[in-house]
Amino acid sequence: MKTKYIIIGVLLAITSGLFAQFGIKTGVNMANEIKSFSQADIAAGFDSKNLNGYQIGLIYQAMPKKSGLGFEIAAILTQKGSAFTDTSTVAGIIQKGYRELNYVEVPLNLRYRLILGFLSIYGTAGVYGSYELSGKTVNEITDATQESTYTTFIDHVDYGYNLGLGLELFKKIQFGGTWSQGIKNSPASTTGLPTALTSSNRVFSINLVYLF
Repeated sequence: MKTKYIIIGVLLAITSGLFAQFGIKTGVNMANEIKSFSQADIAAGFDSKNLNGYQIGLIYQAMPKKSGLGFEIAAILTQKGSAFTDTSTVAGIIQKGYRELNYVEVPLNLRYRLILGFLSIYGTAGVYGSYELSGKTVNEITDATQESTYTTFIDHVDYGYNLGLGLELFKKIQFGGTWSQGIKNSPASTTGLPTALTSSNRVFSINLVYLF
């Protein structure tokens, strides 16, 4: 019983020095898929570009009442994928289009904040895990759309790391940028695309957070 009270006391001592807030996070993504191809002529003819998407969700931040190190966790709906053009003669089925992937994502970051009056500078670093809810490949030349299909649960999963930097006003409004890199090299679901050996997600986001 004494051990139970000791543990509760330690937790209260730690959390009493934190300033915790919930907030809404929204932003714009510039996403790309980093692909590895099996044939040099296909790789030379296939060009992958950024796809503009969205992100929106809830965020929880726990920070020291003054400056220092804290953490944040979020649940976000985010759009990844890539735009592409194909000028190769080997796989010239699609000349122009995009691949859109919709995920629910949970990032967990360490967060450091430096307070400068009403203005603060912050940086974040951590990891994320996400699950793909839906996806599609669109051929803009033929106006054809093909939904993504997966055979196993793990095919829906993506994970990696992220880094962020931004400004905070009045401990309420945050404006920043986040760069995330997937480390899962999964077999690409590339129906209608040149066959890639592997594919991983890379996303740069401009985001706005309002804390309650």
